[in-house]
Amino acid sequence: MPATRDDVVRAAVQLERDGRAFYLDAAEKAASELTRKMFASLAADEVDHIAWIEKMMPDVDTATDANRDLYGRLSHIFAEVPDEERQKIVGSDDDVAAIHAALAIEKKAVDAYDKWQEEADELDVKKLCNLLTGVERFHIQVLQNTLEYLERPADWFMQEEQWNFEGA
Repeated sequence: MPATRDDVVRAAVQLERDGRAFYLDAAEKAASELTRKMFASLAADEVDHIAWIEKMMPDVDTATDANRDLYGRLSHIFAEVPDEERQKIVGSDDDVAAIHAALAIEKKAVDAYDKWQEEADELDVKKLCNLLTGVERFHIQVLQNTLEYLERPADWFMQEEQWNFEGA
């Protein structure tokens, strides 16, 4: 049975509201300021998604455009960590567990949007689901990047700063 506009809107809004509630709760409980900011930014992103779904008209045309705002909010949070804090960074078990839970939620959202896009008969529903799949995949990248930062900061810095090692 095809996914109807009303079914997709109702389910997608609930999915985004649940995600926002999770991220707000995770931000409140986060042990580090970095994790708190990341979760708060993801919660803010969910508000945009709800607005797009409710009016069936995103303010952007592509997931890349949509992700630009979130990236802009997050691009500086790693750089803002003072050097002395960087030396001590090891993700708390609670932050790491919350990120793993968030990854599972985002992957379920991607699966749902993919399914609804495939089942929908209406082009605007397909387009919206495609866009939301792209932004949720970016959320997964943000979460994975933060997890790497918390669990293996030296590896993260080596990758992000593109360190070179030359043999002599």
